[in-house]
Amino acid sequence: MLNHFMMFADEASALSALAAFTRNGEWDTSRVLPGQRVVLARAAWDWSDPDNPIETSPEQTVPGYFVTVSLAAIDPALRDLPDGVCRLIGDGDTGVLVYTAPDLDPGLLATAIIEPVPAGAAYWFKH
Repeated sequence: MLNHFMMFADEASALSALAAFTRNGEWDTSRVLPGQRVVLARAAWDWSDPDNPIETSPEQTVPGYFVTVSLAAIDPALRDLPDGVCRLIGDGDTGVLVYTAPDLDPGLLATAIIEPVPAGAAYWFKH
């Protein structure tokens, strides 16, 4: 499967742009994985007192609403959505990225965690 990972301002914007991947106004979860997150850094905790851990650094995430549409082939209409909505397209079987948005920082790909990823996908960034 080729997973088209996209970023929107909010779910309403995603539903509007991806209406073909909905049923009765709800996501068609046979092809769509909605509500993903991009984590830049996990929260850090001080566990010196196991009964009262203290968060020393909060989790950092990328703002926005993320959704993956999984299809048998690249969908040029999804890839070319305006405003750089499509951030990357990956082959879930091999873990190879076949498209990345031109403005996507390669360093971000090396450190960011996308969660959850589509079931069975072989990406290095799943945790």
